[in-house]
This record gives sequence, structure tokens and C-alpha cells, in this order.
Amino acid sequence: MNRNYGNFLRNLGWWRRGLVEIRLCWRLLWDRRVVFYYKLIPVFAAAYFFSPYDLLPDFIIPGIGQLDDCLVVYLACRLFLRLVPVDIVREHYEAL
Repeated sequence: MNRNYGNFLRNLGWWRRGLVEIRLCWRLLWDRRVVFYYKLIPVFAAAYFFSPYDLLPDFIIPGIGQLDDCLVVYLACRLFLRLVPVDIVREHYEAL
């Protein structure tokens, strides 16, 4: 096996975990047991992701502008998952 391919497979676990967390956030957004103002966190992060305004504009350092958008979405998902009660998160995680 090629050494670079092994590193790619190892990093794929990180991507999969991120995708699972995004799917989990999506499921929790539709759960009525989750407090409404907690749901605003990922909604505002998605609005920031699609807005034309950035913390780091793309023309200053190319590529970094997209990374800060992804970082904001990731951190918002993590915060949202920490604020939602554990039993609700566990229930939806097991359903995935």
C-alpha cells in the first residue's frame, strides 16, 4: 500500500466524523425537544457560510477565506451539540 494512500485513509476518519456531526445537527434542528434559541446557532452559522461577508476576505490570502467559513460552521455545530441535552443527542446519534 502506498504511504500517501494510508495517510488519506487515516484522515478520512476525521472527515467522516465531521459529516456525521453535520448530519446529527440537521436531525436535531427538526426535533421539537431542542430549545429554539439553541437552533439559532447552526442557522446563523449557515447564514454566515453563504453570506458574501467574511472575517478573512478571499482576496487577502486565497484559500484561507473558505477555511474560515468552514471553521465557523464546524465550531457552531460543536457548540450546538454540547448545548443540546445528552440523551437527545445520543438518541439521534444511534438512529444514524
